[in-house]
Amino acid sequence: MKKRLICTAITASFAWQGQAQSEQTMEHIEVIAPMHSPLDIKTDPKATRQPLPAQDGADLLSSIAGFSLVKKGGASSDPVFRGMAGSRINIITDGGVTLGGCGGRMDPPTAYITPQTYDTLTVIKGPQTVLYGPGNSAATVVFERESERLLERGTTGFVNTTLGDFGKRVINSDIKTGTEDYFARIAASYSTADDYQDGEGARIHSAYDKWNLDTQFAYTPDHNTLYSISLGRSDGEVAYADRMMDGSLFDRTQVALQMSKSELEGFVDSIEANIFFNNIDHIMDNHSLRQFMPNMMMKTPVSSNPDRRTFGGKVLLSSELNDTIALAYGLDHQQNRHRIRIGRDLENIPVESLTRQETAEFEQTGLFAEIEYSLSQNSQWVSGLRVDDWQATDRRQTRTVMMKVVPNPTADLTRDDTLISGFTRYQAQSENSSYYIGLGRTERFPDYWEVMGGGRGAVDSPSAFLVDHETTNQLDIGWLGQSSAFTNSVSVFFNRIDNYLLTDNLYEKMGMASRVTRNIDAQTYGFEAESRYNVNKNLMATASINYVKGENRTDNIALAQQPPLQIRFALSYTKDKWQFGGLWRIVQGQHRVAIGQGNIAGQDVSQSHGFGTLALNTSYSQSEDLVFNLGLDNVFDKTYAEHLSRSGAMVSGYDQTAKVNEAGRTVWLNMNWKF
Repeated sequence: MKKRLICTAITASFAWQGQAQSEQTMEHIEVIAPMHSPLDIKTDPKATRQPLPAQDGADLLSSIAGFSLVKKGGASSDPVFRGMAGSRINIITDGGVTLGGCGGRMDPPTAYITPQTYDTLTVIKGPQTVLYGPGNSAATVVFERESERLLERGTTGFVNTTLGDFGKRVINSDIKTGTEDYFARIAASYSTADDYQDGEGARIHSAYDKWNLDTQFAYTPDHNTLYSISLGRSDGEVAYADRMMDGSLFDRTQVALQMSKSELEGFVDSIEANIFFNNIDHIMDNHSLRQFMPNMMMKTPVSSNPDRRTFGGKVLLSSELNDTIALAYGLDHQQNRHRIRIGRDLENIPVESLTRQETAEFEQTGLFAEIEYSLSQNSQWVSGLRVDDWQATDRRQTRTVMMKVVPNPTADLTRDDTLISGFTRYQAQSENSSYYIGLGRTERFPDYWEVMGGGRGAVDSPSAFLVDHETTNQLDIGWLGQSSAFTNSVSVFFNRIDNYLLTDNLYEKMGMASRVTRNIDAQTYGFEAESRYNVNKNLMATASINYVKGENRTDNIALAQQPPLQIRFALSYTKDKWQFGGLWRIVQGQHRVAIGQGNIAGQDVSQSHGFGTLALNTSYSQSEDLVFNLGLDNVFDKTYAEHLSRSGAMVSGYDQTAKVNEAGRTVWLNMNWKF
């Protein structure tokens, strides 16, 4: 499909380049990820950011206006965009998807992403594409590695290290070597941190230790051809302050095959194909990373060992039908199987010796097409349609209801759904601005966590397996304008969601509060806006604001798990080889809550107070390729928690907090070396 720029790209990982066109560029710390067009955001995952440089995919997304995090401690946060979480955000890595195993979202997909090992991050807002699979009612998030042919024999690389308070130690590397015909790439990282302390000095159960190794081997016989194989492995352990168990194993094995061919003769101009396989083996227990303390729920040491095996592929074709019409179309498929085994007598029967019990199977096949019609040199009409065939089977034989084990009424039952999604959009560009207006519709199949996770049933059944699929109809409007000194952008959205899948932990059922997944009608609306002002050749000011409001139209109350209004102000001053900057973040209190309700990532636990934090940074460019960064987060050592943070759990040796508090004053030092 034709690559048309909706606007001039804003390269925000580099400082403003002088009044005319200064040849000197200097990398500086990024505090607000920039909008590259009204519709999407592109950013460099390797760029140093404040607060503390990102240690997983969710941390990186939090630097983009519109994103919030459901915090559990120091790692494995769940991203939220425009008040939507879970599979409403379609997350793609290396052309495939990675699905976690924990029914309580201990290991969301972003927990397995090391952002510095990728070259680009793209966020496409709203249901405004059909090319990346189903379920993107909130956004599509794509992490990609560049695979272009080398122009000559040689080696390039990137090394990033971070040292910080609370035992923070990180090293990331990404090295590519080869010739015009072949190349090999190795991306590796190791990160570790101790428990951090909040602003009052209370220790938060939050330590983690993680590593990953990803390799790629490619054959590039010409500039238009690529054949590659990728192999990935990672593991780690993470302590959580919001629950009775920690993650002691995050074993990931991933294999991907990719082929692409462009500038073909005939009807098809280019073809891209990939096949991926990944296996997640996860262990959560109450004794490896904390002192075991018996309680009513867990009277003995317990290890729960879920795993998730996902296989899939995609074929994408592009055709230029004439000078005004471009078509992208194809087929994608994925299937995954979830199993679990639980050890309750670990001294005599290790969990590894137990037989895994299959809980669920999911399978999806989709046909999709996007067409772009050029109305003029500077305006286009873009539309897309996809049809997905879904099949899911419930393999659970029993359910637990009011502390009793009962037969599962949907045991071995298979459900089939054919879902239709699509969009249409008008977009236009001028020399200094661009805008679009689009309508999108997404029919989303219930995910594993909604129908089987968290021990939830349905309103009228011990099993939630048969809840209806969710349908989102959304209006998106965006504008971006540039001048010699200013860059301004704004995005506005409004939607109606039929059969919204609400997770309700306090639903009254048979006279008791029960955990259920139920369908409601909902709506959300809001906006994101950003402004950048080049005061002079040395000083740049940036501001961003994002707001969302959600309503549960069935119960006539607030829709749960909606982030409060957030404003960020940033200044960056550059002089010679030095850069100085600061970030002032202001978050409004959130009083519109629905206690006990939410989504698969979290539930509302209380109203929240507003807060503001200040962070300072400086960087020194030893050379064009070697940059040192120093940051100070939470300068005034404030004690606070994000509104969406989960409630604190009782952990032996730690003070229990109402919510998982954020870290207090934190100093960190970072080095980036490109060669």
